[in-house]
Amino acid sequence: MMNRALTLVALLLISGISLGLAAQTPKQWTPKLGRAPVAGDEYTNPRDGTVLVYIPGGEFTMGNDSGDEDEKPAHKQKVAGFWLSKYEVTNEQYSKFMNAQEYPDPAFMDDADFNKPKQPVIGVKFGHAQAYCTWVGLRMPTEAEWEFAAAGGKQFAYPTADGKISHDLANYLGKGGKDIWEDVTAPVGSFPPNPYGVYDLAGNAWEWTSSLYRSYPYNGGDGRENISTRGHRVMRGGSFHFGDRTIRVSHRHHFAMHLRLDFVGIRLAASTADLK
Repeated sequence: MMNRALTLVALLLISGISLGLAAQTPKQWTPKLGRAPVAGDEYTNPRDGTVLVYIPGGEFTMGNDSGDEDEKPAHKQKVAGFWLSKYEVTNEQYSKFMNAQEYPDPAFMDDADFNKPKQPVIGVKFGHAQAYCTWVGLRMPTEAEWEFAAAGGKQFAYPTADGKISHDLANYLGKGGKDIWEDVTAPVGSFPPNPYGVYDLAGNAWEWTSSLYRSYPYNGGDGRENISTRGHRVMRGGSFHFGDRTIRVSHRHHFAMHLRLDFVGIRLAASTADLK
């Protein structure tokens, strides 16, 4: 009887572990499934192989009253469900675009420290980033979408696996722990993802958003999401060359659209209605 009980307990434990693993396994979603996407769904873009993760919509506090002046005021913001790329766009992906569309090299494509296939492409002008988005049929995230995803559904201070910052969790200025990259980009996915399953929101490469740099509160209907308007655009996430303060979820960096320095790269986004 005791052996049977122990066997039953073992089976239950194994089943529980299996179920737990199954719950964490991403589900491939396409519109042909005939259902709305849910948390844990992934979509693979057929044009460039980008894997997007579904971010359920919700409300969060955007900004930080204890942060820099341009992060104030902290305010409630609602975000509709959307898709965000699991990784930053790589040199390998961007090279295919350059060859197909005859676009010029970004700033660091000829630098052996930065041009490995799985490193994120950096030194990309905003207009070229937008052209890449058009080529693959996706877009850049808005500033609100980026911050919502970066907060991990937990109002994290840093866009890492646990909301804290260390060189075991991200590639930023300096090195130590798992961060063995001294003042260079790491291959995408080298650190643990955030709770939504998105990698490298903290450090590695700055990421363009679609948003013009304007004061808070954020209002997506006030013209700041007009893609043709000239002006500084917001970049998020920090980089390998910047310190940990710039990696905070609420930190805002901005850059002129015609420049291609400051180690800025691309993260892709999409609305469900735009996926095929």
